This record gives sequence, structure tokens and C-alpha cells, in this order.
Amino acid sequence: MTEFARPSLSTLQSRIEGDLPSVPGVLRTPLAVALSRGHHSTNGFIAWADKQSSPLTCEEERLNDWAALYKVPRLLARASSGPAKAVGTSGSPVLKDTEARGPNGLDYAVSTAAVLGVDGVLVQLRCLTTGEAGNLAAGQTLTFIDPPPGVSASLVVAADGITGGAEQETVDSWRVRVSDEWQTVVVDGARGGKPNDYRFWARSAHPSVSTALVQLHALGLGTVIVRPICNDLAGRLPTAAILEAVEEYLAGVAPAGADWSVTAPLQRAVAVELDLAAGSDTDANRNAITAAVAAVVLSKTTEGAVLQPSEIDAAVATVTSQYTRLAPMANIVAGPGELLVMTPIGWAS
Repeated sequence: MTEFARPSLSTLQSRIEGDLPSVPGVLRTPLAVALSRGHHSTNGFIAWADKQSSPLTCEEERLNDWAALYKVPRLLARASSGPAKAVGTSGSPVLKDTEARGPNGLDYAVSTAAVLGVDGVLVQLRCLTTGEAGNLAAGQTLTFIDPPPGVSASLVVAADGITGGAEQETVDSWRVRVSDEWQTVVVDGARGGKPNDYRFWARSAHPSVSTALVQLHALGLGTVIVRPICNDLAGRLPTAAILEAVEEYLAGVAPAGADWSVTAPLQRAVAVELDLAAGSDTDANRNAITAAVAAVVLSKTTEGAVLQPSEIDAAVATVTSQYTRLAPMANIVAGPGELLVMTPIGWAS
């Protein structure tokens, strides 16, 4: 079906003037101007109303209505959380809500009271500000704003890091989830535990989840392994906080009696080696090629995904044709539970 082309104001005026040949010229033009403006406004409203009739094209305000109808709320920004080690005199307490400041200038509060042992104690912290900025890597140091008696002022982030902080879900991502649910309700009537249902539930659990690998019967008949994929995080892997969020969400929506578990994907490295011709070997070209190849790798989100050398060639060719691909020379196939993850491109000297 051809999309309706809304006529411009000048086109409408010309048409109307042509339809009024018997009207004196002194009246024809002002009459055509008035009528064309009215019709142009009506056409604009019809075009706007047409877009609001689908979650695929509607404005954000109307998307709220569609989301409410299909129970797909927008994912709000999340605060990071995780363990940090406190040290000091054995037996000294660290009370709940004790606050510490991170190297990023943000404040964190102790989630659960703890008592120091001989080697200190791991305390659970939660950032008081939502968003990605609250994530801290293992080994970073926080400082108690008002150190508890007998406790050192410094805390060191534990190996798992303080993670899970994320920005509010983008409108585009939200629109995709609303449209996905809309289509499922129309076609299937409800979600009952199919692989696509688990992918949808994983995306609905945390803003950082892009999709998920879903393995059926991997741990026995009737079992389901859900492996969240986070394309915007390091290694495309979910953190402990994200895995916990997905588990919590699935517990409330998965079919009763379903034998499911949540864990991180296994990484399958994608090693690419290229030899650029002398005239094409520039930093700008290297950066552009890296981005193009990375986009191809990020598009691989299904079980048993296959990356073909020809796909790499097509990505590199968007930047330059003056190159030789040294690796890979064969398809890279993801095994059960594996996720393709790009490693830094090797450049021949």
C-alpha cells in the first residue's frame, strides 16, 4: 500500500484555485488561501492521528498509553550496588545506612549492618544516585563520610565490583518492547514460556539487558538456561547485579513450575587481523573499521550465531577496499551458551 503523501499548503491552494474558475479573481485567491489553510490543518491532524494508532510510530506521550494498555512500563534508571571491604578493629560494627563517598564524588549507603572480623568484612553498598556513573570497578576506594568507631575510613571495592547502575530506558528500546508485547498478545494471546518470552522478560528486568541467549533442556528435560546479553557493557556480559535483577523478575513472571536458571553467557572471542595498504593505514580508518566490525559482532545475539568472513569484509569495505584480511579465514560459530565477543583488531605492521 502506497503511503499517503500529504499535499503542501501551496499545492492545496493551487488545486482550490483551479476548482474555482467561475469565481472572480479578486475573490478566488483569498478564498483559496482560506480554504487551503483549513484543509492543510485537517490533513495534518489526520496524519498525526494515524501515527498514534500504532506503538511503532506514535509519540512518546501516546507510547505511555500503549505501554499502560499492554503492561510494559518504561524501565527507570537503576542504582548500582555491590560489596566493598571494610577493615579495622575486630568486633567493630558498621551500621546500616552508614554513608561513604566514592572516587566519582557520589555517595553510597550500607545496605545491611555488619561486624568486622579479624580480616575485616564485606559490606553491601548501594549508590544513592541512579545511573551508570555509580558503577565502580574492583579495587577502587571509597571513604566513609563519618567513619564508625574502630573502622578504617577507607573501603575497597570487592572483586565483583559495584555494578548494575543504568540510565533510564531509551524511548526506542521501550518502543521495541511495547511493540513486541503488542504483537505477542495479538498473535499468541499471552506469554507462556517460549524462548522469545524469556528474552523479552530478560529485557524487561534491567535497562542494560539487550537480549538473552535461551538454552532449552541443557541441564535436563524441561530446563531453561537464560543468559542475558548486555551489548553496552564490557565483554557484552551482565554483572552480578544484573543477573540478580533478571532472576528476581523471572521469579514473578515465568510459568509456575518452570525449571529455569540465570547465568552469564560464555565468551567466544572473535579475533580479526587485517593488513591495510600503506595509503589506507591511518588512525581514522582503523577507528572506523573497528566500529564497523564491532557493529557486526554486536548484531550476533542468537544461539549458534555464525560470523562469516564475508560479513567482516563487507564491514571493512565501508571504509576502504585497500586491505588484506589475515584472520579469520573460516566461519566463527558460537557453541552452546556462547556469545561472540570482539577482541582488539590485530593490525599487520
